[in-house]
Amino acid sequence: MNQQRQLLGLLDSLKQLSRVEHQAVAEGEYSRVEQVQDEKKLIRQQIEELEPIPDGEMSRHAADEPVKQAVSEIMAMNRESNEQLLRRMGALKAEAEIQSQTRTTLRRVQGAYAKRLSLVHWEAST
Repeated sequence: MNQQRQLLGLLDSLKQLSRVEHQAVAEGEYSRVEQVQDEKKLIRQQIEELEPIPDGEMSRHAADEPVKQAVSEIMAMNRESNEQLLRRMGALKAEAEIQSQTRTTLRRVQGAYAKRLSLVHWEAST
């Protein structure tokens, strides 16, 4: 049970980091998101060292209710953060498209006025 307690401690740390990451995503603090993701990677490495699991197999603690609950909460927070990031990315893409269209329109207008103004010659006489 000592290993399960260690695993739950690591999962709790991962859960706390997921909360911080979720908040950072909500506030648009993307450098903080990157930092938290690095910290989460270190926790995942510690989990892998605690109980190396061959590919295709599951942890012997996977059926334990506290472990299942912790993993479920972490996955839900990560899913919500991913959805927030996707929405933000969609908004940024739309904004970039609008800016691109505006830039094209301004170039066309500038070109049209430049052609008209180049034909005008002013002469002054006294």
